[in-house]
Amino acid sequence: MIEAYFDGLCEPRNPGGVATFGFVVRRAGKTLHEGHGLAATPYSDGATNNVAEYTGALKALEWILQEGLEKEKVALRGDSELVIKQLKGEYKVKAPLLAPLYKKVRELALRFPSLTFHWVPREENREADRLTNLAYADYAGGKARAPTTDVMSVDLVFGAGHDPVAAALRKAGIPAKATAVPGGTRVQVDLPAKADALGPLLRLKETLEHGS
Repeated sequence: MIEAYFDGLCEPRNPGGVATFGFVVRRAGKTLHEGHGLAATPYSDGATNNVAEYTGALKALEWILQEGLEKEKVALRGDSELVIKQLKGEYKVKAPLLAPLYKKVRELALRFPSLTFHWVPREENREADRLTNLAYADYAGGKARAPTTDVMSVDLVFGAGHDPVAAALRKAGIPAKATAVPGGTRVQVDLPAKADALGPLLRLKETLEHGS
């Protein structure tokens, strides 16, 4: 069985930063290939974290096809819940930037007799994360950053109904679990342990509760 792990980032800001991808392909625990690079023109409107994630998935599948390995069982694994659930058909793809990439991945998927998509926690995606950071360091001319495996678990209650909260989370690209509770919606998500990581979620909460 072949396992392909992918990852993506957009730094120092998302969107509009430097979007990079990384992927690693393994068979029976042995690394067959590693790849990394830019996912979009740096500092452009097309540079986003989700574009980078999709590009990593796409490049991994393209390499497997190039090597003629598509007849084997293939598991594509990533830590982006949004991307994995879209590829599994659990989430719709509405973002104009993501639709063409989603279409390309699904078209390639048709050439694999046995291809499955799996979400994995960040700590199980360290090699792809390392390669993604390496691509960013290559562009920036610096040293590769340490893998972003440190996460914080966030558990909030939004004072708004489940459907609008879930829709807003999907639109914002926040891979959170939304559960209806009395008086609102419970939102649970793992975020990078960074000072600014919680900002988008808190701003979304404020908008949904107060319309500001």
